[in-house]
Amino acid sequence: MLTFNLKKEWFNKIKSGEKTHEYREVKSYWTKRIMKSMYHEYITDDDYFIRMCYGCGNYWNPIDGKIVFCCGYPQKSDKEKRLNAVIKKVLIRNGMNTDLKIAKKVFDIEFELIKGE
Repeated sequence: MLTFNLKKEWFNKIKSGEKTHEYREVKSYWTKRIMKSMYHEYITDDDYFIRMCYGCGNYWNPIDGKIVFCCGYPQKSDKEKRLNAVIKKVLIRNGMNTDLKIAKKVFDIEFELIKGE
């Protein structure tokens, strides 16, 4: 399971349904975390995973791909500050066209909230 600790602004946008994509810079740290969350140990080659994310996210499905969005760093018992979601697809795009506004490649993680959790 992939956990993202967010500022209240971004957490509320996700909760309201306004934000359905999360972005993280393409670095070894995020590559390994996203890849492990989606495929556990089935895919272990970072370069292969990155190639998969360059525009072909429409035809491969994650094995798991669960996400927990947290508002800050809440206690595990605080359900109001946690949202559960599932990854729909992951692509790589230019970070300038995202809410990160960085001139680097980023993972575009499209997700769907899990209702009632």
